[in-house]
Amino acid sequence: MVGMKHILLLSLLLVRASSAAEPVMSATECQVWERERSFAESVAKHDKKAFADHVYKDAVFSAATERTQRGRDTIVANWNDIIEGKKVSLEWRPQYVSIAADSNVAMSRGPYVFSGKDDKGVTKYAIGDFVSVWIRKDATSPWLVALDGGGPPPREVTEEEARKHLARAPAACVSSP
Repeated sequence: MVGMKHILLLSLLLVRASSAAEPVMSATECQVWERERSFAESVAKHDKKAFADHVYKDAVFSAATERTQRGRDTIVANWNDIIEGKKVSLEWRPQYVSIAADSNVAMSRGPYVFSGKDDKGVTKYAIGDFVSVWIRKDATSPWLVALDGGGPPPREVTEEEARKHLARAPAACVSSP
């Protein structure tokens, strides 16, 4: 019976270790991962043109909510304050990417962090998870975000919790051979 306990403990440790590893993605999934990362970078650099260049012309943001935004121009206008970073800052990282049966459709998911100062000048943090659906015309076309949304509304956290939340996503895409 002692041997069985050791086997069970070892199995639990292996499962826990494998779940903590960074996800291994295909080369195409890494293309989407990189595109999501450059999309986030466009906001970090306050680059409205680069942001718009990532958005499909008929995209839908805040999808399946009461605040749905339709079309690239509307989305860019609604994201202006976030892109400029004057009132609020938004950081996000892709954590997972999956390619659909149609290899020109993909979904990315990962953590995001909003930060901004309240009326008293104190920086507040809120976290959540995003989901984006990416499309491309063909294998030589750029990936464009067509649907963007997330889970429940962001929840307020400490700065340390916000950093840990964001850090759960990998810093680079690990591609399978």
